[in-house]
Amino acid sequence: MPELGIDTIAFAAARREEYVPLSALPGAADLVPPERLAAAGIPLSRLMVRIPEDDDVDVAAEVLAALGPPALPQPLFFVRSGPLRDPNVAALAGLVHRSGWAGDDVGLSHLDELGGTAVFGLLEWAVETEATAIVCDEPLFADSDGGHPRFAAVGLRVRRGAAALTVSGCGEGKPALPGDHRFTGRGPCDAWLAFCAALAEGVVADGDRVLLHTRGPIREGWLSLLAVDVSALRLVPAATASLLGGRSG
Repeated sequence: MPELGIDTIAFAAARREEYVPLSALPGAADLVPPERLAAAGIPLSRLMVRIPEDDDVDVAAEVLAALGPPALPQPLFFVRSGPLRDPNVAALAGLVHRSGWAGDDVGLSHLDELGGTAVFGLLEWAVETEATAIVCDEPLFADSDGGHPRFAAVGLRVRRGAAALTVSGCGEGKPALPGDHRFTGRGPCDAWLAFCAALAEGVVADGDRVLLHTRGPIREGWLSLLAVDVSALRLVPAATASLLGGRSG
């Protein structure tokens, strides 16, 4: 089967205000499963929690709109890092309805830091010809010492065969392949946003190997890409796009 490739990347990041110290909510710490607190990797004294707010900022919907409708119906993979903002709202169903998506749709959640990297193992198995993948990070927790919390999303058009970027490998754990450029981050979208910034700056050239590496408090994942034809890659900022975060490599 031909290699999996990427020919379009859309991205969005929005600073958020709806985080309050967990200590400010009496009894809240007792309601959060211990494994979720451990996965956050943040001392309780600095732990902030997201409070649901009714607003119109939906970074996943924005990147899907920025990608535009595909020429033919194709599967949509909606990958979330953690729980929904509102447990009473079916996010994938709403996304499909509002966008008028004509193809199949698959939702994956609670992948945390692996959502933007190791998930390509599933895509490599599931994608037959073309598909769209939306990676959405709306973290439940934030570190009061870690800067301003943000929501982020990355939209990818993937296909079999010739593409601007080809997938060389992915996995959970320490990276198994080297890279001419290495982009790291804690959240599933962080390395992607740094990669997009480098692409916008013209740093990545044809023939370069790119390593995206996400490292959380418990797990880490990686994705290796080969830049085949950078000029053919479509890089699309969404309505609230912001290339926040740094890059290395």
